[in-house]
Order: sequence, then structure tokens, then C-alpha cells
Amino acid sequence: MKTDEMRLLTVAEIRRRMTETNTVIIPYALSEQHGHHLPLDTDIRNAEYAARGLAERLGCLIAPTLNYTFSGGMLPGTINVKPNTFSNMIGEIIESLSRQGFRNFIILPGHGGSESMFHLKESLRILKWLNPSLRDDLILMLPLWDFSPTWTALFEQRDYHAAQAETSLMLHWCPEVVRTDIAMDEPEVAERLRSNPDSYQQLESFTALKQEIIQTSQREDVKVGVMGYPEKASAELGAKIESEFLENASRAVAEAIRQADAARRSGERIVHDGATELKILSL
Repeated sequence: MKTDEMRLLTVAEIRRRMTETNTVIIPYALSEQHGHHLPLDTDIRNAEYAARGLAERLGCLIAPTLNYTFSGGMLPGTINVKPNTFSNMIGEIIESLSRQGFRNFIILPGHGGSESMFHLKESLRILKWLNPSLRDDLILMLPLWDFSPTWTALFEQRDYHAAQAETSLMLHWCPEVVRTDIAMDEPEVAERLRSNPDSYQQLESFTALKQEIIQTSQREDVKVGVMGYPEKASAELGAKIESEFLENASRAVAEAIRQADAARRSGERIVHDGATELKILSL
């Protein structure tokens, strides 16, 4: 049985596959509340189904999914791991695989938490900064929505977490896990979450000084945490999102790998101007 999942292969089979590819997908997500109609592992399924389709198109391998990251939500079943812990884990996974000969790393988030993604991207930049052996390694962060105009349009329609897009993907990939009893928070809370998905957070401080570290918790009026319109979901929409992602992402990644290979041969790099602002003043 041919598979792209590393966890199902033997050492000998990995060696053979590495004569064909030096690219690996690293999916990650977490256990997190997705209302009353979707299971806690919705984000994990997002990452794994998308990774399988992308690996098939690219002919690459898939590392075992990392099932822990930072959500910030505090409803039952959500398992939070601090962003620095999660980022360090991803970095060490890359270092381990790089030593084995992998050169292209596609990080595929199934979870869209901005805190974890911002921290991960900066952490990996510093990892490459401090580890010169990674200079010839291409690391890409590949959110699904970046490559699906349909999903991006839903953001603009105030559809975010556990709503139309994610419910549609579950109806397309694994309809058996979708429950029919859609629940929402109180109308004013649900509307606030659609207008600002970060408004589930309660932010408190002792002073108005920007230098103070804010105390963050989850607002007590958030009981369900659905942010959007799950009742509009359909399997057809999920299939469209998947198709857009696979078509656009596979093309973009293949071109990125081609450019990276050419740069490795020539030694040339795109040099960015990092002195456009005094970063310390923005803290």
C-alpha cells in the first residue's frame, strides 16, 4: 500500500522515498471547542485531510501531525500549550528532519490562532538565524485560507471559527462527525464574535500604561464560541474550498521549491531591507 504518511512507513521505505523527494509537510492543530455541532478534533482533521491531498499532488511525505498548540479558548475539551513551547517543538522537528536530509518544510496549520501563528513565524525566523545549517532549508507556513478565495471571502462576511467554512469542510471530508444540533451563544454575544472574533477575550490591567502586561481570560458570556454562520454550510462548499486550496497551494509550493533549488545551486538570495523602522519603538 502506497502512502505518504511517514508514521506508516518503515526505515527502508523512508530511505527509498527520500531518493524521490526531500520535501515534508508538517501538519499541526489542537483539541479545541467547535461548538455543539463539530468535534474537538476539527482543526486536526483540517490539517490532516489537507496534508494528504497536498502530498499526493507534490509527491512528498507527511510528518506525524502535532496535535498541540495554543488556542486561548477555555471551554471544556480545549487543550492549550504555550506558544513558545509549541514553537520550540516545531523548530526541533525541523532540525531533526533537516539532519536526515530533508530540505523543504511545509508547515500546514489546521488551526488559525493568530497568537500561535505569529509566535511560530518569528520563532522559526530566529531558529534559522541562530542555526546556520538551516540556511539551505526552505520553510513555508501554509494556511489553508491563504489559497482559497472562497474561504477568504467568508472572512470578509464575518464567518470565522466553527462556522460556515469549517463546517462545510467537515461535511465534505467526514460528514459522519457533524452533529445536527447547532447551538449559538446569546444573540448579542454571537453578533459580537462575528464582528470581532477576538472579543471572546477579557482584557484587564491595573493602569493605562502601554508598558503593563495585560491580564487575559475568556469572557464569561461566551458559552459556545461559534463565530459565524454554520447553518449555511454545505458539503459542496467544503469541496470547493478544498479544490481551491489544493490547486493554488500545490502550484505555489512547487514554484517555491523550484526557486529554492535554483538558489541553492547558484548561492544567490533575495536580500530584504530590514532597517525600515526602529522596532523597539513599536513595543
